[in-house]
Amino acid sequence: MKPVLEIRRVESDAYSYRIGDQEAGGFFASVEHCLIDAAASLGHYFASVELNFEGLFLGACALESLRRTPKAVAQRIEQHFQPA
Repeated sequence: MKPVLEIRRVESDAYSYRIGDQEAGGFFASVEHCLIDAAASLGHYFASVELNFEGLFLGACALESLRRTPKAVAQRIEQHFQPA
């Protein structure tokens, strides 16, 4: 089983996420901070997570990547999803 991590943009500099049906308790200043908090929430219970950004499925990502290199993962996501 892989949990689904859905990240959404609330404002130009505010993001939120939900894991399955559990939503984060607030907003984050960046995608990177969403990834860090989500990885901490999931602990070491799962090897990977399914990623969605702004409703689009991105694929699976190893939780270890979210823990060790959240900035790099966030940059890969953001380079494909620049605001209009």
